[in-house]
Amino acid sequence: MTRSLNTETIPASGWRPDLRFWITHLLLPLAALAVLAILLEATGFELWLTDRWYAAEGGYWSLRHHWLTYVVMHHYGKRMVLMAGLTLFLLILASFKVAALRRWRRPLTYLLTCMAVLPAIIAKMKHASLAPCPWDLARYGGDYIYHHTLSYGFGGADSGGCFPSGHASGGFGMVAAYFAAYLYARVRWLFLLPGLVVGTLFALGQQLRGAHFISHDLWTLAICWFGALGLFMLFRPWNWPAPKAVENE
Repeated sequence: MTRSLNTETIPASGWRPDLRFWITHLLLPLAALAVLAILLEATGFELWLTDRWYAAEGGYWSLRHHWLTYVVMHHYGKRMVLMAGLTLFLLILASFKVAALRRWRRPLTYLLTCMAVLPAIIAKMKHASLAPCPWDLARYGGDYIYHHTLSYGFGGADSGGCFPSGHASGGFGMVAAYFAAYLYARVRWLFLLPGLVVGTLFALGQQLRGAHFISHDLWTLAICWFGALGLFMLFRPWNWPAPKAVENE
């Protein structure tokens, strides 16, 4: 007799994070973030890079409203991320009717939550930030003096509002696909590619427009990674469906 969708039992994974997991997913990324943040602050690389973009565009932000960087990468990029989220939502709804999707309901719900919550957190931080965009700086034709990114802080002033990078968070938030597939994929790192590729393209487009420094995007990636890791634990992956290979043992 075939079991119904509502009564079928799918074994739990029972997976638990071990020391190696925390070293590779928490400690090493924290160390990499610290090194990169210190290097960007100490070497002036982000100013050097932004100077190169600015000079290549003719001494003004000629790509600020360009069809590629603004219309395609910024405007339609947002809609692409929204469509990805809508697709996940529809798959989650379908999992209540389609037996083959039921085992993926929790990983998909986790991924959708990350793609909604992490950009929302970054948007709140960005709104409260006192850090100006490159196009606001006197160095690039604006009115404000440059300071190191982390020296601005957060508050309620009218100026600023450019740290971390909000648009890139729509792409980098998809790094959560790595954790969504962690228990099931043999080659896990492949699931990092969508988030890293889309996030990097969004970041590059915004840097070319004069909207962000590279440090803004580094911190956005870091927030998305550690946020995805934290939500992964909150979603209790040890209660997710076991991989089929484990079920069949």
